[in-house]
Amino acid sequence: MVVDLRSDTFTMPSREMLATILTAELGDDVWGEDPTVAHLEALAAKKLGKEAGLLVTSGTQGNLVSNMTHLNSGDGIVLEAESHTYLNEAGGFSSIIGAYPFLVKGKNGAMNPKDVEEILTRPYNVHFAEPKLLCIENTHNHAGGTVIPKENIDTLAKIAHENEVAVHIDGARIFNAAIASGTPAAKLVENADSVQICLSKGLGCPVGSVIVGTEEFIHRARKNRKILGGGMRQAGIIAAPGIYALNNMIDRLAEDHMHAKIIAKELEKIPIKLKPVETNIIYGDLSKTKWTASEIQNRFENKGIKVSRMGEDLFRMVTYLNISRSDINTVVATIPEVFQ
Repeated sequence: MVVDLRSDTFTMPSREMLATILTAELGDDVWGEDPTVAHLEALAAKKLGKEAGLLVTSGTQGNLVSNMTHLNSGDGIVLEAESHTYLNEAGGFSSIIGAYPFLVKGKNGAMNPKDVEEILTRPYNVHFAEPKLLCIENTHNHAGGTVIPKENIDTLAKIAHENEVAVHIDGARIFNAAIASGTPAAKLVENADSVQICLSKGLGCPVGSVIVGTEEFIHRARKNRKILGGGMRQAGIIAAPGIYALNNMIDRLAEDHMHAKIIAKELEKIPIKLKPVETNIIYGDLSKTKWTASEIQNRFENKGIKVSRMGEDLFRMVTYLNISRSDINTVVATIPEVFQ
């Protein structure tokens, strides 16, 4: 038996979730006639406190559609330097939109408002791209699944809006942030103009994400989704599991967080340097040890445990709904054997 901790994208839908597909009422969503899709979009918007929603195929597509809707070619986009949109989405904002990135190095994924303000208040100069969008990732993957505090988001949004800059939140794991912080997701994103949420990570769906915003924003985003080939027909077979997830799978994320902390507690005995473990992601930094990430990855795999190598000195573990407490116990028992 293999314990796969590479990513929460390896979640498998439950029988109850799959059963919703068989009874889903379907129609042609490009024509706006799939009632199950409409239900999911309205539910997601309500959960996030926004007016409307739009089903998309993935988090990457959701971020790209949102960015396309906010930006024109040549506009600037402000991003945390290790954000998923910048590092892991194939440069879509540049190659598709023609946007220019302004990078801000954050602390545990959170950008310093002063750094952002410096970019947004720079006097007009014909030589420079003009920033028109600020993107915030919550939770922040490369920072270790850390929660971006509401106070930080609100301050950044205030600065952005005072400078006529829109705010998009890459909330692929926003419900992890909500559960970990005890703050409702709608409150976390109340000052954002658009939000992307992923259904196929901790919420356990086989595919799909939703973007939310104003009705006017979603109206324009729908055309951009079509441009990217994201118009789907009987998409209720994707939406039905999403409805089930939003109604049943959010609160249980706390279990994943607990499991991650159990593993982290054992790793701290090695000791190795860990990024803050606040949700379901664990990053181990081996730069001050005798091991490389490849070596540790291989040692774990030889014990039946899969982890991700995120660089020469970094490895990652991610807990999710298909990782049981028994699996966690197996990992904990194996850690001393791997790091010897």
